[in-house]
Amino acid sequence: MRKHFLGLFRAFAMGVVLTGAASCEKMNVKSGEPDGDGVNVSLRVASFEQVPFGLSRTRLRAVEDVCSRLNYLIYDSDGHRLKQTVQEAGDEDFGQTSFNLGKGHYLLVVLAHSSSGNPTSTNATKIGFTNTTGFTDTFYYADSLFVTDSAVKLQLNLNRIVAKVRFIASDAAPATTSGVAFYYTGGSGALDATNDGWGSVKSEQLTETGQGTGRDYYDIYTIPRKDCDHLWMRVNAFKGDDLKTGTTLSDKVLDSIPIKRNHVTICRGFLFSPVYEMTYTLMVDDEWDSDTIDFQF
Repeated sequence: MRKHFLGLFRAFAMGVVLTGAASCEKMNVKSGEPDGDGVNVSLRVASFEQVPFGLSRTRLRAVEDVCSRLNYLIYDSDGHRLKQTVQEAGDEDFGQTSFNLGKGHYLLVVLAHSSSGNPTSTNATKIGFTNTTGFTDTFYYADSLFVTDSAVKLQLNLNRIVAKVRFIASDAAPATTSGVAFYYTGGSGALDATNDGWGSVKSEQLTETGQGTGRDYYDIYTIPRKDCDHLWMRVNAFKGDDLKTGTTLSDKVLDSIPIKRNHVTICRGFLFSPVYEMTYTLMVDDEWDSDTIDFQF
């Protein structure tokens, strides 16, 4: 496993409750086969420890108020997925699940999001969402899992791993607009579960919103990478079913939009007309971080 594998989970230790002789410790994953047919690992998503993107603090929220889809993933020492459980909002047991695992060490990963489908997750270092399934507010938990003869019961706190950019347009989209497309690079649609959930690929992300006219704002999400703190973006209003087959009505290119994990970047300005003044302010909760990014071009 990667060098980060042994030390990265320390930050996630709070909020984990164990019973019996099982414990979460430094990762030293070994493959194991299930012992019998009984359940020996039980999981419950307990809270989302966060600064909500609405910028008002709420620590404990019901799972269904935060996401519509949960992925519970078990990996072996090579980062290969052994097991997966998928839950959707409305499921009777949404937020709780269980596994039967053999004795040994594993990597446990839980993702909470609202994409229309599941991320690719066969490799723990590259768990990826696609343009088709969409990029949404996303929360993450990862830690080593040590299974012995005793039952394991975990309560999990998930942390946000995305940045959000909110566009508040000073002008209206063209009257015939059927959608607005945001194509952007600099972030990632995939995360490395062995490296604190940071973005692991240089993605080309595309988010399309319907009903382009009459909206107060547009939101896009990305998983920040450690080696990049800004986005390059092209914004197009279009007429038709989608940007690829439709007619482009406006074209705006924005460079060096600052981003930061668990933060919102507010972009105000002329998004659709040929006026090139736009200001950027990073909104933060100063209990967590008091820095402000000023961007001018």
